[in-house]
Amino acid sequence: GPSPTVPSPSPSNPVVAGWQGTVIAARRTLSGPLDTTQTFQGTVAFEPGNIIDTYDPPDDLLPQIPANAVQYVLTPGVLKLTHVGSVGPCSYGTGSWDVLMKKSDGYLTVAPNGHVDGRVTLPNTLFPVTVVCPGAGSAPGESGVEMYLVIAGTVAGTRVTGSMAPMTYAASTFTGSWDLASR
Repeated sequence: GPSPTVPSPSPSNPVVAGWQGTVIAARRTLSGPLDTTQTFQGTVAFEPGNIIDTYDPPDDLLPQIPANAVQYVLTPGVLKLTHVGSVGPCSYGTGSWDVLMKKSDGYLTVAPNGHVDGRVTLPNTLFPVTVVCPGAGSAPGESGVEMYLVIAGTVAGTRVTGSMAPMTYAASTFTGSWDLASR
């Protein structure tokens, strides 16, 4: 006859209503006399959704979605951006702003084995900054701001936490961390 099925205690991926928690993502740029650090931090949330229809990758690299993974897209919200910089003796755009994050700026996948992959990104965007030089006053300028957080880890209970390996593109190094819980 048919053998009875015994539920096995595996880290199978229950479809949860979403994920929420904190992220920190930084971009440090060193190019000649220019030295800037941009830090995004705040609370993010993800809700079930279709990643390919929603996420807009800044690098045109479409996400690789594992077979049978549950898909989540970023819920619109606000992150705090802090920008500090210098060009030689001059300060370059020190300040902070609220940055609106759209649904198209991030995603998570949770595979049946509990592995989580995702990104929270903001394509290079020009922000107005003030350049202040000793003895020369101030002048308006602009700075390219970009966020690139790569999330990878395994669900432990109801959480996934971690830090990304630093990624360097041209003169910029991207780093970050996350602490997310199912909700």
